[in-house]
Amino acid sequence: MGQRIVEPKTGRIVQLPKVFRDERELREFLDEVLEKALKDPEYRKQFFKNGAPNRKFGIPVDLKKLGMNVDGIDVVQLEFKFEKGKFVLKTAYPKEGSAVWSYRYINRYERGWVREG
Repeated sequence: MGQRIVEPKTGRIVQLPKVFRDERELREFLDEVLEKALKDPEYRKQFFKNGAPNRKFGIPVDLKKLGMNVDGIDVVQLEFKFEKGKFVLKTAYPKEGSAVWSYRYINRYERGWVREG
C-alpha cells in the first residue's frame, strides 16, 4: 500500500508501488480472490491431503487464471491454518509480478543480499 523500504545493499529509501488505496480495498480484493479460488477445483483440492484437511499450508493463486487483473501483481500467496474445524486465512502476500521485489542471500563468502525482480 505504498510503503517505503530501505534497500539492504545501498541503504537507499525506495517507495513501493501503491496498488491499493486503503485496507478496505485490500480486504475486498482478498475476499474476491478467495471466492474465485474456492470455486476452482484445482485450488479446492489443495485444502485437503489424503482426505484430511492440511493443518497449515499456503496456496499460490494465479490471478490471470481467475480472470483478475491487478497492476504489478500476477500471483498471490494465501497462507491458511486449520483451526477448530475450519480454515482461517492467516496472511496473504504478492508472490510474483512487476511490483514484487524479492531478495536472496548471495552466499556466505560475499555476505550480501541481491534483489531479484
